[in-house]
Amino acid sequence: MYDYNLLKDIHQDILYIHSNKYDYKSIAGWKEKPIFSYNNLHNPLIKILSYAVSYIRVFILVLIYRPKNIHIQWFKIPQADYLYFRVLKKISRIRLIHTAHNVLPHNTGDKYKNIYHKLYHLCDDIIVHAPISKTEIVNLFRISPDKIHVIPHGLLKINVNQELYKEQLPLLQKKYLLDDKIVFASLGEQSLYKGIDVLAKAWLGTPLLRDNDHLRLLIIGKQNNIDSSTLGACKNVIIDNRRISNEEFLFLLRNTDLFLLPYRKISQSGALLTALTEHVPVLVNNIGGLAEPLQIANIGWAMNNLSEDNLKNALLNILKDAKILTKIKNDNESWKKIEEHYSWKRIGQSTLKLYLLNK
Repeated sequence: MYDYNLLKDIHQDILYIHSNKYDYKSIAGWKEKPIFSYNNLHNPLIKILSYAVSYIRVFILVLIYRPKNIHIQWFKIPQADYLYFRVLKKISRIRLIHTAHNVLPHNTGDKYKNIYHKLYHLCDDIIVHAPISKTEIVNLFRISPDKIHVIPHGLLKINVNQELYKEQLPLLQKKYLLDDKIVFASLGEQSLYKGIDVLAKAWLGTPLLRDNDHLRLLIIGKQNNIDSSTLGACKNVIIDNRRISNEEFLFLLRNTDLFLLPYRKISQSGALLTALTEHVPVLVNNIGGLAEPLQIANIGWAMNNLSEDNLKNALLNILKDAKILTKIKNDNESWKKIEEHYSWKRIGQSTLKLYLLNK
């Protein structure tokens, strides 16, 4: 979704190289090649071999097309990526642009700090999604601020089959029974860095949350190394440990009154930008770019730091006047400001300006 929305308004000669599992829309007339297939494999050795073969194919394409820029979104094997692009830059004199969606990979601590130091210095330009990420990279890796460009991540609209959505609607309404409830939700992959364990402690330790039948807490999505069994014992909590369809995700999002993002560490969140698309109020931890939308318009709340008490108090304060949730949902002027700031057209134009630098 990100790649498609970024490229659709950039009318230049671009070759888009991607995984063979790419399953989103295509742009009429664009050049694209499904090169990478390692994510279909399970054996680590064969996976690495597949990755290496894909990079050989990329090298051949560089020789054929002679691009001015190579823009890479993710480093899968950072040590190998560093060596590869270092050689490629010497041979082809390309300009290497990298989008640092996260300053360091999720849930890895400082494991990759040294190799990312080398990668960031190798890159000619780095795109980040929030000013705080730029500051972090400058301070952590001693990178010149001149080569770091803040370009927001655009809003993400869920791609659904409308007929299937309408067909499933009565079944989903019957399954979840969310009418006349105040719904708090964390949707999508559930992981430790998202602070779900802190949310569980805050909910279980607060009778006004735990025993309130007017509330529903949804923890819906594939769980990654977390245990939410104790939280699942609460009558007003629904936990579903599986990857859900886009249609079900959209139904749940449209029935959510407050989207919860008590993340420990993140640069920007696709889940946040999906929630904003559907005009859902948010509660975020003030890290990375999560609180940036709140500076643009009054569409939610931010905690200064993540703790059980802070999260509990934030939820209880919101519940003192729960009508504010409906008021925010219906505040069209505020959502218009959000949509303008995170416009893909504006983001595409900013990226194009970067592509055309020094040509």
